[in-house]
Amino acid sequence: MPAGEHTLATSTHGEPFSAVIGRGNFFGMQFHPERSARTGARLLANFLDL
Repeated sequence: MPAGEHTLATSTHGEPFSAVIGRGNFFGMQFHPERSARTGARLLANFLDL
């Protein structure tokens, strides 16, 4: 998904894309935080705290 009004974070792989999007109380991530060890676990915990 190209970066747009609901983009919260971007990444680049050939071209920029939305890595995290959010609208209201809906959020989506386009990566695998469970494979990021402690940092990914913290990211998931932060989502649960919203």
